[in-house]
Amino acid sequence: MRRRITRALLTAAAAGATITTLGFAAASPAGAAATGKYFTPSAPQTGTNANCTVTTVTGTYTAADCGKTGYVATGRDFRYAQAVITVPDHPGTLTSDPTEYVALDASATNNDFARAGIQPCAVVAVTCPAGWRAFVLIEEPGIPAITDSVPLAASTEGDGVFVSVYLVPTGNSVHMVVTPPSGAAINNTYTVNGPVYTDAQALADWTTATTKPAPAVPITKIRDSQFFQGRFTTSNGAKGTFSGPWTLTAVDGTSNGSLPPAGTLISQPSFLWNDGSSYNGLGNDAFGVWRFPF
Repeated sequence: MRRRITRALLTAAAAGATITTLGFAAASPAGAAATGKYFTPSAPQTGTNANCTVTTVTGTYTAADCGKTGYVATGRDFRYAQAVITVPDHPGTLTSDPTEYVALDASATNNDFARAGIQPCAVVAVTCPAGWRAFVLIEEPGIPAITDSVPLAASTEGDGVFVSVYLVPTGNSVHMVVTPPSGAAINNTYTVNGPVYTDAQALADWTTATTKPAPAVPITKIRDSQFFQGRFTTSNGAKGTFSGPWTLTAVDGTSNGSLPPAGTLISQPSFLWNDGSSYNGLGNDAFGVWRFPF
């Protein structure tokens, strides 16, 4: 059955800032060609390690190169990110499913980010009937993490959840919106201490999956999820979809964090495409998250 995708639009203004960046560096165009066996993503590629293990920090995880797939914008300061993220069409499980989110991030040396998205629950139960929940998470160095979540109904599997992160111009708060197709939503403003976000991200993140490799190598090619209605905005007000006046990198999951032939490709974002709702007709506002057998 064809599932509906929630269509919600949110715009954000912008103002200036300056800064240094996180842990995702753009890969070379040669790397893009090397990993294009199943897709040719719409940006140079970099690898993340599906077999890495990390230590916990205030309940979340470090390691920028651990089991991620999607797109990351760098080279500018950012204040806004949004997407409609498709909930995978099965009950969520911590052993193998990813957390999926958009984020503003400045984690060059410490966890320093604001994320909004969906994630598997610890247990499928009355309080989490689909095994999935929508969440927001803010981390800053030396400060307790801020987190909020709402369970997703089982009927949302295959549907879209609108998520957005907006750093207000003063830099003293982040406004987070999470809107499932049914049930409770999150629409709150949280205090922060002047972060300067050097990355805008749209990622499926297997860092917390307990079974390695994560993402796991599937038996047949599989699409885990899709991101629609992608928007990034810089601190000085330049707007785009996932593409824009910034450096864009496609993030792959590989067996060891290296691109082929040094590593084996496991997961990859598709090329960017136009879902029909793109900002100013720019296109490049949607992609799928895929895994491949080798």
